[in-house]
Amino acid sequence: MNKKILKKIKKILVGTAITSILVFLILLLGNSQDPYIDVTKTAAQDMENIFYDQFFKIKTGKTFEKLEKDGKVSMSHSFEPNIMIVDIDENALTKLGNYNEWDRSIHANVIKNLSEGGASAIGFDILFKSADFGQKKAEQTIGILNSLDSTKPWDTLFSDIRSHYNFDSLMIKDIKESGNAIVCFMMDDSTSFSHKSVWEKLATYERAEELGFSSTFDNSQVDSITHVEPKTLLDNIYPELARAGARMGSVNAYPDDDGVVRHVSMLYRFPNPYAYPDVPSRVYSTMSLMTVMHLFHLDPKDVKIKMGQYIELGKPFGIYRDSTGIFHTTFPQFSYPMFTELRKFLKNKDAQQIATDEIIDISKKLIAKKNSDGKIQISLFDGQALDEDVSELLLNIADKIDGDSLLAIPEGETLEVFEGVSITHEEDAEINNLFLVTDAKSEEEFNIVPSTLNTLRFFRDSLKVLPENEPKHLSIDMDVRYDKAEKKWKSSLVILTDKVIRDIMNAPNEKVDNLKSGEEFRFGPVKRVPIDNYGRYLVNYIGRFNTDKESRPFQHLSYYDVTMNRHDQAMFQGKVFILGSAAPALFDFVPGPHEENNPAVLIHATIIQNILNDNYIVNLAEKHQQVIVILLAILCMLLGLFIKSYISIAISMILMGLYAFIAFRYFQDGLYIGVSKQLLAMLLTNIAALIVQFYYENKEKRFLDNAFKQYISPELIDEMVNNEIMPTLGGEKSNITAYFTDIASFSTFSEKIGDPSRLVDLLNEYLTAMTDTLLSNKGTLDKYEGDAIIAFFGAPMPLENHAQSACSAACDMQSKLMKLRKKWASEGDKWPKVVHDMHMRIGINSGDIVTGNMGSTMRKNYTMMGDAVNLAARLESAAKQYGAYIQISEDTQKHLEPGLFIYRSLDTIRVVGKSQPVKTFELLSKTGCENEETLLKLVEIWEQARAAYLAMEWDKAIELFTQCLDYEPHLPERDPGSKSCPSLVYIERCKTYRENPPVKPGEEWDGVFTATSK
Repeated sequence: MNKKILKKIKKILVGTAITSILVFLILLLGNSQDPYIDVTKTAAQDMENIFYDQFFKIKTGKTFEKLEKDGKVSMSHSFEPNIMIVDIDENALTKLGNYNEWDRSIHANVIKNLSEGGASAIGFDILFKSADFGQKKAEQTIGILNSLDSTKPWDTLFSDIRSHYNFDSLMIKDIKESGNAIVCFMMDDSTSFSHKSVWEKLATYERAEELGFSSTFDNSQVDSITHVEPKTLLDNIYPELARAGARMGSVNAYPDDDGVVRHVSMLYRFPNPYAYPDVPSRVYSTMSLMTVMHLFHLDPKDVKIKMGQYIELGKPFGIYRDSTGIFHTTFPQFSYPMFTELRKFLKNKDAQQIATDEIIDISKKLIAKKNSDGKIQISLFDGQALDEDVSELLLNIADKIDGDSLLAIPEGETLEVFEGVSITHEEDAEINNLFLVTDAKSEEEFNIVPSTLNTLRFFRDSLKVLPENEPKHLSIDMDVRYDKAEKKWKSSLVILTDKVIRDIMNAPNEKVDNLKSGEEFRFGPVKRVPIDNYGRYLVNYIGRFNTDKESRPFQHLSYYDVTMNRHDQAMFQGKVFILGSAAPALFDFVPGPHEENNPAVLIHATIIQNILNDNYIVNLAEKHQQVIVILLAILCMLLGLFIKSYISIAISMILMGLYAFIAFRYFQDGLYIGVSKQLLAMLLTNIAALIVQFYYENKEKRFLDNAFKQYISPELIDEMVNNEIMPTLGGEKSNITAYFTDIASFSTFSEKIGDPSRLVDLLNEYLTAMTDTLLSNKGTLDKYEGDAIIAFFGAPMPLENHAQSACSAACDMQSKLMKLRKKWASEGDKWPKVVHDMHMRIGINSGDIVTGNMGSTMRKNYTMMGDAVNLAARLESAAKQYGAYIQISEDTQKHLEPGLFIYRSLDTIRVVGKSQPVKTFELLSKTGCENEETLLKLVEIWEQARAAYLAMEWDKAIELFTQCLDYEPHLPERDPGSKSCPSLVYIERCKTYRENPPVKPGEEWDGVFTATSK
C-alpha cells in the first residue's frame, strides 16, 4: 500500500479514536438529567446557559415600539395589545398606602371594573393566604366602643359592624360574578416552615377537597405520572376564594440551579404521594395555563399530557349548543351573534380584498343592563347610553325587523318600522352600513348597525331573565383585517388568529348551523404546549421590562387607576389582564435570561402570550443534538488532521462563529439547537487532531532530520513534511539535476600547504561555505570526496525547476569563493598565494537519475546513480580543458528561464567513456551582476566566433576569438590562478585545424570534439 495513504489511514484511526472519546465525554457531561437532583449541574450546562441567556439578551434588545410609516402607525401594529398588566406600581402604593394594609375592596373594584369593561380573563398573581371576613376589624371596633362606654351592649352590633368590614366577601362576590377570574396559590415544601403543626393542615387530602378539583387533572391523563413533581403544601389560598374563581392555578416560578428563571413547572402533584401514599393525588397546573384553558372554555378532563412532549389543549376556539339549544362561543365575551357576523363577512368572496384596504368593524360594543324597576337599558357602540324608553323601542325594532333586512333599504331612503318610528340608510360602507333611527314621538335619534338588531334578536329571551344591575356584554368591538405583506388575517381579539379565521371561513355551513344540543364544533390548529420530561415549560421571553414604557412587551395599567375606574372601560373589551406587581418596593422580581430584575408577573403574562400566539421556544431533541455534535466533531477532526495548523484553526474558528450565528437564527424562530456541546466538540476535536498531526509531522521530521539533515536544508525538510513527501528507500527514478564541484589543481594546494591539519582547516572552511550555499538553493548533498562536492537537485523533495536551482547554486558558489579568496588574501601570510588564487570547477547535467538509500545491508547512504550522473562528473573534469569553471549540458540549459542567466555555447563534446556527443554551455553569471555588460558583449562576439569555427573559417574564427580575449573574465593575465580560458583554447584549436583540418576536403564536419582525458 502507498505509504502516503497508509499514513493518512493511521492518522484517521488515531484521530477517530481520540474524537470518539472526546465526543463521548462531552455528551456524557452535557446530557440533561433530572432537574430536581443537585448533581445535574455541570460545566457543560453552565456554558449552555451562557449562550442561551446571551441569545435572549440579543433577541429582547429589540424594542417593541409601534412602527410608523408616513406619519401613521403601521397596519401590522394597529390593534391594541391583548394582554395587559394591572400593576401594583409605585403610583398605587403612594395613593393607596402600604400594600399590607389594603382592604380587599380595592381588589374587588378592580375585578368589577375590568368585568364591566368586558375583560375576557383576569388572572391573579396576587396571593391571599386567608380571610376573616371582617372578624378582626369588627372585634377591634367592639373593643374600642367598649373602652369608650362599657355600659352599652355593643356586642349586639357585632354582625352589623362586621358586615361593614367584610371586604373579603365583597371581593369573592365580584370574582364569582365576573366569571372570568383565575385565582392563584403557591406550591411549597414543608422545609419552608419551622413546625409541623403550622404546615400539616396545608398538606392533606382534606385541604385539596376544601379547595375543589375543578382546576385539576386526573393522574391518568399524564402518561408518565412519576415524572410530575410532587409538592407537600398547597398554600396561600383559602377555600371560599378557590371556589369563587373560574379556575385556579399556581404561580410558582422556581429558578434553575444558577438562580435564573428559564423554566416554569406546569404540573405538580398534590397531595404528595410519597408523604401521603394512602390518599389519591391530583395534578395541578399554573395560573397561566388555567387562564388559557378558561379562554378556550376547556374542561381539564379533556386535556392530554405527554411528558417530554406537550400538554394538548385541543383547538382554541369553537361554538357549541347548550342543553336548551342556545348557541354559544367558547371565548369569553365573544357572543354567538359576533361569530355569525364574522362568518357572514368571511363568506363574502371579496372579504380578503376589502379587509386589505381597511380595517373592518365586524361587531360593536353592545351592553344591556336591567334596572331596579325591571326595565332594560341599552348602551350602544358609540357611547350612547339609551334611556329606558328608547332602549325598549330598540328592542321592539329588533323584534320587528332583523339586521339583514336593513341592508335592503336603498341608501338615502327611509323605512317606517311602526307608526312614528323610521330607519334611514345613512351611509354605504359596503359591509358595515350605518342607519339612523328616528322616533317622532320622543324626538329621539340614534345610530345603529345591522349587527345590533341581530344581536338584540338573539338575546331577546335571555334579557328577560337578566339579573338586576348586572351589565351583560351582548357584543364587543371586533375588528379584522388582512395583512397582505404577511399574508395573514389579524384581529383585535387574541383568539382570532390567522388559522382560526381561515378555519371559520372554510367551515361547511351545515356543520355549523346543524349542531345539536350538547355538541361542539371547534376551529384552528390543535394547541400543544411543549414541556420537557418533567413537565417544565421553557419561557420564551418577548421583551424587557427595564426599558422605556413604550418598548415594554406588555402595557401596564396602574392598579390605582383601575380600582378608581379612571380608564375608558372600552379598552378592556376582550382583553386578558394579569394582576400583580412590578414595583421594586414589593420585591417580586426574579432574574431572567434576558435581564437581571424581571417582574415575576411578566413570566405568567409571557406564558399566556406564548400559548395564545404559538410563540414557543423549544430545545432540539437530545438525540438530534448528539448527531450535530458528532458531525461537527468529525469535520473539525479532518480539518485538524489534513490541513495546515494555522489554516485549520482559522477555518474552525470561522465554523464555530458560523454555527453560533445559525443557532441564533434558529433561536429567533423558536428552536434552540444547542451551542456549548457543539462548540466544545469543534474546539477540542480540532485541538486533538492538531496534536495528532503535530505528532506525526514531528515523527516524520525526526526521521528526516536523522536521515537527511546532513544532506538537505531544514527548510526543505519542513517542506517535505508539510507536503507529506517521504523519500523512497531503495531507489526512485526521477528527472533531476546532478551537480559536481572540484577545486582546480588541488594537489598543488596539498603540496604548498604541507601541514595536513592546516589543509583540513582550509577545506572545512571552504566546504562549509559551499555546502551552506548549496542547501540554501534547495540542493541535496550526496557526499564529499576530498575537496569535491557531489550533490543533486530535485530529490528527495521535488523541485519545480531543479536545473535552474542548480545553476543558481553554481553562480552563488563562485561568488562565495571570490569572497573567501579576498578573506584569505586579507589574512596575510596565513595561506600561500595558491590559496588566494583558488578556482573551482562545476559540472551540471539534468536527466533521469535514481536516488535512494543504497549500499550494503550494514551501511547505506542516500545517493544517486545513473548515466546522467556520470555525464555531470565528466562535464566538471572536461571544463579544465576549456579553462571554464561552470559547464552545463544542453539538457540543463533547456530548463533555464530566459533572461535569468548569462551563458555561452561551449562545445559539442564526446566525453571519455561516452559515444554520443553532448552539446555544452559555459555558465558565466546571473543577470544583474557587476560585469553584465562585458559578459553580454563577450557572448555576442563568442557566438559569431563559434559560427565561423563550425563553418571551418579558421582565420575569421581566430580573429573573433582574439577579440573575445578583451572580455574573458578568466583570462590568466586578468584572473590570477587561472591557467587558460575558452577563447585561448579555441584559438589554439583553430590554428591546429587550419594546419590539420578535422575532415578531408569536401567532407561535412559535425563540429564534435572528442575529449582524450577525464
